[in-house]
Amino acid sequence: MTEFLLYLYAESPVHTGAADAADVLDLPVQREAATRYPVIWGQSLKGALRQAATETWGASPDQVKAVFGSSIEDQGQDTTPGVLAVGDAQLVAMPVPTLHGTFAWVTTDIALGRLVRKYSVLRREVHPVPEVARDAGCASSDGWTKADSEVLGPCLVELGESKDEDLERWAGLLAADAVGQDAGFAPFAKKLSTDLIMVGSDIAPVLLAECTEQAVRVQLASGSKTVQNGPFYSEYLPAETILASALTLRGNGDTEQNRAAVRDLLDQRLLRIGGDETLGKGLMWGRLLDVVTTPEPAA
Repeated sequence: MTEFLLYLYAESPVHTGAADAADVLDLPVQREAATRYPVIWGQSLKGALRQAATETWGASPDQVKAVFGSSIEDQGQDTTPGVLAVGDAQLVAMPVPTLHGTFAWVTTDIALGRLVRKYSVLRREVHPVPEVARDAGCASSDGWTKADSEVLGPCLVELGESKDEDLERWAGLLAADAVGQDAGFAPFAKKLSTDLIMVGSDIAPVLLAECTEQAVRVQLASGSKTVQNGPFYSEYLPAETILASALTLRGNGDTEQNRAAVRDLLDQRLLRIGGDETLGKGLMWGRLLDVVTTPEPAA
């Protein structure tokens, strides 16, 4: 099998619709049931990647079917699951507004702990996950620790007396792997290397709920330009959000041709993921890490 780690970096606000409305939100984003962290479910991500393969590769229907499996049009026929397994795109860090520096990326021990497991599948050792109190946080640079506390979104959070060295290493790793130094990304990589903040479990749910973007929309009647439906409220993950997904090429599909196709489709490509494409939403940059190939077990 060949294992991949796909980072997704939001170029624009991203909406991946949940099944039900939530509070005043008619169209909330997908969230995990237990943590309430934003997520893009694997089935949603796989569908978006399948569409990208059709449009970007210009691949034949047989090749798309071989990699991604049968389409909904194939129901009632012999169906195949495809050789590319796509995991949920889980939250790594999300931008939140601050009083200085415009914004910072917020992460948590859960988010980084999951990322450690993803790296371990690639046989890559990474840094320890910092520990913080449930009602406090820590920062990747001393610029965030000069005051007794820092305003993050609607919260006032104590960030300690000095930077956390492990979080500083994580910030550098994410800047290199998730953002990169290509033209247009270098300023954000530099900012991420100093402006990553980790918050405790009491603070994270508030920030991850209050610091998403919300838009009010209406549907106009044809011809009259009067409101036909609405207003309705949509939720978006903000631009600069970082997520990560584990991908696997399995079995006989683990060929150099398919590996090259996956790299060509996903690495440093602008992907359309989520709804409201015609409004310029749902654009995410993909960055694919090095892969590790493990032999199939003997029959």
